[in-house]
Amino acid sequence: MDERQLKERITENIAGSPDGGVDPAAALRADLAGMRFFDAPVFGVAAADDPMFAQLKNPEAVGAHHLLPQDFLPGARFVLSVFLPYTSRIKDANARAGRMPAGEWLHGRIEGQKFISLLAADAARALRDAGFSAVAPSIDGRFRAVDAAKPAGPLKNGETADPMAGKSYTSNWSERHVAFVCGLGTFGLSKGLITKKGIAGRFFSLVTDLDMEITPRAYTGLYEYCIRCGLCVPPCPAGAISLENGKSHAPCSAFLNETGVLYAPRYGCGKCQVGVPCESRSPVRP
Repeated sequence: MDERQLKERITENIAGSPDGGVDPAAALRADLAGMRFFDAPVFGVAAADDPMFAQLKNPEAVGAHHLLPQDFLPGARFVLSVFLPYTSRIKDANARAGRMPAGEWLHGRIEGQKFISLLAADAARALRDAGFSAVAPSIDGRFRAVDAAKPAGPLKNGETADPMAGKSYTSNWSERHVAFVCGLGTFGLSKGLITKKGIAGRFFSLVTDLDMEITPRAYTGLYEYCIRCGLCVPPCPAGAISLENGKSHAPCSAFLNETGVLYAPRYGCGKCQVGVPCESRSPVRP
């Protein structure tokens, strides 16, 4: 297997896998059965020893708790980041739905993420079957994510301090920040990552020793693709976004929890990612 074959496998699985649509038995509405989640992906590659991965440990980036590619895979050589843009059906429905998320978006957020986990597992397994080493961090047992902060308790004998204790709204492998390092795009006012196929979609990544070609970063700043138009501010049902301060995680999280009660076992929002200039493209040409 080479880089081209790996990317073709991922792209073909997105387009043709029977696990990539909504199960009729679980559909929120009958017309959503079989609905596809994602269009063709965008790929970005960075060297595993790119100094920018170490910079993600800085407090102004993610934090000291963020892991390096080598923490997941000793001997790692490259990181492949994959952006899966939502279909126009999902984006258009959510833009029309008003304050609450559309059923299409809820399926894309929850079942779509389950599909991504299967996709990542298949890609990593294919690499290993071909004789390479590979890990998909977001489905690895070492991956951790936290919402609201929990205070650190007293340490027992032999215990070491939890690097994520007291942290909030973060993870030890941020797919968005990894995608930034891999040349896929820059951040927007709503803290999503704007790629050449827009902001509305999902990410996953692979750490591997497969030889790949590095994607040049066509930017130097964090927000180069955001034109600060402010059009993501009014649709936010939580009032969590402002031109002055960007996005505040706490009210956003509270609204997501509200949708989790109404639509359990699903939750979601995405109002800041639809009906905006960066929905399906970068407003700034790289």
